[in-house]
Formats: sequence, structure tokens, C-alpha cells
Amino acid sequence: MKSRVFFPLLIIFSAFVFWGCQSMGDAFREPAVSLNSVSIAGISFNGVDLIVTVDVENPNRFSIPMPGIAWELSVNGASFLQGSLPGDQSIARRQSATVALPVSFTFEGLFSSFASLVDLKEAAYNIALEVSFPLPVMADRVFDLEYAGTLPLPQLPALSLGQMDVSRIDFSGIEMTWGINVENPNSFPIPFPSLDWDYSVNGVPVVRSSFAGAGQIAAGAAGVALITVSVAYADVLGAVGAALTGDADSAFSLGLNPEAIGFPLPALPNPGSAQSLLSIPGSIPILRMPVLSFQGITRRSLGLNRFEFDIIWEVENRNSFGFAIDEFNYQFVVNNSEWAQGRMTDPPRIAANGRTVIPLNVVITTPALVQGLLPILSGGANVSYSAAGNMSFLPDLPGMGLLELPLDFSGSTRIR
Repeated sequence: MKSRVFFPLLIIFSAFVFWGCQSMGDAFREPAVSLNSVSIAGISFNGVDLIVTVDVENPNRFSIPMPGIAWELSVNGASFLQGSLPGDQSIARRQSATVALPVSFTFEGLFSSFASLVDLKEAAYNIALEVSFPLPVMADRVFDLEYAGTLPLPQLPALSLGQMDVSRIDFSGIEMTWGINVENPNSFPIPFPSLDWDYSVNGVPVVRSSFAGAGQIAAGAAGVALITVSVAYADVLGAVGAALTGDADSAFSLGLNPEAIGFPLPALPNPGSAQSLLSIPGSIPILRMPVLSFQGITRRSLGLNRFEFDIIWEVENRNSFGFAIDEFNYQFVVNNSEWAQGRMTDPPRIAANGRTVIPLNVVITTPALVQGLLPILSGGANVSYSAAGNMSFLPDLPGMGLLELPLDFSGSTRIR
């Protein structure tokens, strides 16, 4: 009889235990919250985009709402930005989810709030998070998370002189190519900066322009800007005075255009305008065309059928450099008769800032021509002359090729 009563009680007890276990399994369990990472998603001269990721694990057998997150960003221990991210989704039962919290700010706002950051390369920052779930059973439960790190602050590109080449120089002007090394000291790539430049002679700007390179300069890398400067001597003389001769002091100045950065950097002395970052002193040769003049005819010897004389030329070199005469071609006519033509076989070098006399030796052996000269020479009469041809020369300057000076003279002279 006892055994018959015990069996139903055992069934009822087992059912009670089973029901209790089921109820305990369906009870709410607190989710697990942890900080996954804080990373820089983007950085430029304009600002920084941070991504804060928080991991949430739901251990329950039912879905729960995604938590809301209130956050505060502090820089150098002082509050800078606050914000919140509401939870608008849910986490499935016994699943995990990652919440991505974007935090963005501009460097203009950062420098405006923290003047002490000027000239620094990095700043310490802290992100404090308060994670809460919109659940009645967790109304008073807040998960506090915190992260500390450093942020790189934007640095101006460093400019330095690379290679300078003279691509053209003649008596009208000079053309130079400047290689400017642009080094990016930042931990992020930057666009090739816009550069304003000017070239001045004796303190007077004669050329102003700007340059903007294409592409980007990688973090910690360098790029080269090739800037071509063309200077016309007429502009130089008009700006600094026609009396300018020889070499003149010059300066090539480079400035960074703040508009290319996106905001005025406070590190610049005058944030609203282009700042001179590199000044390259030097000198510019003010080239002057040599002056070729006819100095007369000098007799050496005279016979019945032979007349030897020199045609005297003078070259005045008004430049601070010498040059070598490459060719001297001429045709010389006296009293409508051609006395000489050809080229000088051994032309001299012309010294800097000097005068050089070039005697051109000529011998006439035509009897009729010599006999016609006898009364002119004995009477001391003048003769008419004309000279045509050209003189080509090579200045002692890099980048210069052969230059030509035409011969075109006429007049009257006495044979001395």
C-alpha cells in the first residue's frame, strides 16, 4: 500500500523539479559588456575620425535591446566633446554584437579649444563610455568603460631646396627650374600642398605665381615640386632701374597656401595668409649683349701689286663672365669693291668686363685694285666702307648655347 502511495508522489516531485529548472533557465541574466578597440578611421589636415567598438554578449534565451552609449572625449585632462548613441536594434538570444561608435572632430575646433597644443606633435586623449540597457530590470545598471591614448597633431610640410637647373639663358632673359623637396612629417598622407612663390631681384619682386602638385605624399615620405621661373631682363630693368649691370642679388621665396590645408593652422604667425617657409638667396646674371664696333683700317705694307692691311674691330664685353668666339664671318667692301671675305681662323677669347681689339689681317694682290688705291693713300682721302656677316660666341655660363651678333656697318674712314 505504501508503495502505491509513494509512486504518485515521486511523479509530482519530479514534475516540480523539472518545472523549477525551466523557470530558472528562463530567468534574466546580465549581459557582458567590454571595450573592443579604439582606432583612427581617418585623419587629415581637416580633422580626425575615431571608431570606438564595444562588444556586447547576450547570454539569455531571448533577445534583448541594444544598449545606449553616452560618451565624453577629454584632451589633456579637459573635457572636449560629449555625445550619445541610442540603441535602436536588438541582440538575438545567446548571440554577441559589436557596437561601432563614431567620434569625429576638426583640428580647427581642437586648436581653438586648446591653445596649448600649438607646436606639439601629439596630444593625450581619453574616452569615457557609459553603457546602459533600456530594460526595467537594469534601470540602475551602468557599465563604465574607458580608453586612453594619443592623437597625432598635423604638422606643416618641411620644404627644402633640391636641384636647380638653368634650362635657358640668353640676352632676353633666363629660365630656371627649381626642385623643391616637400617632406611630410605626419603619420598620415597629405595632398601635395599648394605653394605660392615669388622671385625678387634687388628686393623687388619681378615674378609671382603659384604651384599645386598632383596626388598625395605618403606618411613620412617626400615629394618633389618642379617649379619653373622665367625672368625677362626687360622686366628686371624696369623694376629695379636701367642702370643695373652685372650680377644682381636675387631671392626665391616659397610660401604655403593655407587654403590648401582647409583651415588656418595656429602654428603659422599669420594664419589667414600664405606664409613664407623657404627663402633661397642667390644672384641673377643680368646679361648684356657685347658691343662690336669698327675701329678703322690700318696699313701694314704697300707695293705695286700687293697691299697688306688690318681691319680693326673692338668687342666690349659688359658682362661679369667671359666668352669664346666660335666664328667670325665677314664680307668687307671698300668704294664698292670687295676687299675681303671669309672667316677668322683663330678668334680670341673675350674677357669679362673688358674691351678686346681684334685685328683682321687682309692682303690684296689684285694689281688693278692696288693701283687704284695708290692715289687715295698718297692723298689721304677717305674711303667708303660696308661690313656684313656675323660673330657667334659661347658665354661661360651653364645653360647657354651659341649666340650670334650680326655685323652690319657702313660709313667712311681714312686708311691710316
